[in-house]
Amino acid sequence: MSLDSRPTGIDWHGGGQTGTVRWGEDKNLLVMFYNKSVHVATEEGRPIHRDQIFVKIQHPGEMLNIIDRPVKEEDKHRFRQQWSNFVHDRTQVPEGTPIDLLFPNHPAVADNLRGFGVFTVEQCEALSAVAIDTIGRGAQEYQSRAKKYLEMSNKGASFHILQKENDELRQRLRIQEGQIESLKKQFESVTLRITDPVRASLQPPFMANVDAQVDRINNNSPTKELAQQTQKVRNRSSNRVEDKITDPFSNNIDVMNTEKQD
Repeated sequence: MSLDSRPTGIDWHGGGQTGTVRWGEDKNLLVMFYNKSVHVATEEGRPIHRDQIFVKIQHPGEMLNIIDRPVKEEDKHRFRQQWSNFVHDRTQVPEGTPIDLLFPNHPAVADNLRGFGVFTVEQCEALSAVAIDTIGRGAQEYQSRAKKYLEMSNKGASFHILQKENDELRQRLRIQEGQIESLKKQFESVTLRITDPVRASLQPPFMANVDAQVDRINNNSPTKELAQQTQKVRNRSSNRVEDKITDPFSNNIDVMNTEKQD
């Protein structure tokens, strides 16, 4: 396909009054807008230059098939993202997965590919036969690796989407189960008021398998832990006084001091 290909169609916006021109497969092209000094006149024997905006277009890896010319108005629409980057003084690097991720242990390979205009894994996967010949040794393997990388990435993305959908489904089921349980309790309460209004009027209300009287007794009684703590305090007190008095090996002076402190 020619780098200066003609539009392939128009994507009309709402109402059909405006639209976006389609230019075919431009997503992997290497496009760069830049200012170039251009000779415009000669005054008093000295040349006069001014800056003019140029655009450079090439297929990644194809070093002989490069367009480098003054920008046209249609270029601004055809390559609107690159044009926006140029206008806002941002780096004009193609969108996609950085080529470094394909060769994490061999950064020199990524640097060499960037020298051929291959900045992303997507560009490497779409290398033409001419680009593969131009890059030379290893280019076919690089392209195969890029294809496998993108295939695995797509599978991973699908897995994460499915996992998110499953999590959302489980969350909805938990909410529904809670709603069902709440409705069940409400139904049981209404049924009890209809079938046995006496029990329904009890305070606390009647609950199956629950003895309210026993619960009151337990609530008013000391817990096992509290009783154990009280017994420990009594035991310590007993050990300080009574035990020392009855112990033939204890020091009576210590006992007297303990009693004074108490």
